[in-house]
Amino acid sequence: MFFFALTLAEIGLNPLTIFLILIFGGFFLFSFAVTSPNMDTKGLLRVLYAKPTRKADGTVEYKKED
Repeated sequence: MFFFALTLAEIGLNPLTIFLILIFGGFFLFSFAVTSPNMDTKGLLRVLYAKPTRKADGTVEYKKED
């Protein structure tokens, strides 16, 4: 049985592109980990279904539904 394999150079990856892939991949994982706690169902549905009112100072207020 023969295995088919290509080297990284044959694929077109050099050390710079591998470094950039790792940096952007790490940035994605970090940003996902930071924003995940804010993505709960209750908070997302509140933002999607609410009719917010914007105050004069630029902040947004969501009406509380009981």
